[in-house]
Amino acid sequence: MTSPKKQETVLWKLTGVGDILLKRNRRARKLSISIKPSGEVRVTIPGLLPLSYAKTFVEAKQGWITSKLSEINKLNQQKIISSGYRTRDHELQFKAISASDVKVDFEEQYISITHPKGVDTESEYLQNIAKEAIVEAYRKEAKSILPSRVAELAQRHNLKYNTLRIKNITSRWGSCSSINNINLSLYLMKLPDELIDYIILHELAHTVHKNHGPNFWNLLDRLTGDAKMLSKRVKKYRTDI
Repeated sequence: MTSPKKQETVLWKLTGVGDILLKRNRRARKLSISIKPSGEVRVTIPGLLPLSYAKTFVEAKQGWITSKLSEINKLNQQKIISSGYRTRDHELQFKAISASDVKVDFEEQYISITHPKGVDTESEYLQNIAKEAIVEAYRKEAKSILPSRVAELAQRHNLKYNTLRIKNITSRWGSCSSINNINLSLYLMKLPDELIDYIILHELAHTVHKNHGPNFWNLLDRLTGDAKMLSKRVKKYRTDI
């Protein structure tokens, strides 16, 4: 009798920390914890190491995890968005005018935020408005580019997917479900075209191979030319503003 297949990925909520992604990688040599700039905590579990052991390991490291998350949160709070911030196709502009309200306009090449002269652009109020406007700009750009590009690459490589959704995802660039529904982060608009194609092809490859085993990487290599190199390049970018 063969043993049941162990679940590859588990989302676990640890009190005092929040969601933690437990991901089994049979090629990994050791149990490890990584924390992304977005604040995502990921645990890589090697081989057949029991999930319970991994959870005990994480609980023992809880102090270190919360300390790192606190550092990331402080860095993110220190980010100041100013005029000149660029998305793929838009540039942010703050304009102080004689007005009583804040107004956001999306023009052909600009995100224009007009505000009363007495309001500091670094205030939490205007910073939150700017962040929401930038997210909306990325969403508009993503919806104008990604659907046709996904369809084109799928057709070119004879790969079939079910639905495509574009979301404000900060934990990853994309995902592919068991029934081949693809989700893509709107922050793909931060990437150069060749890396956008890499992420799309990564998810399309998951319509054939659902894990990150050798067959998956062999297919992705055939689709992209050098999947490992492109994967390293993607890691230099963040899925946030």
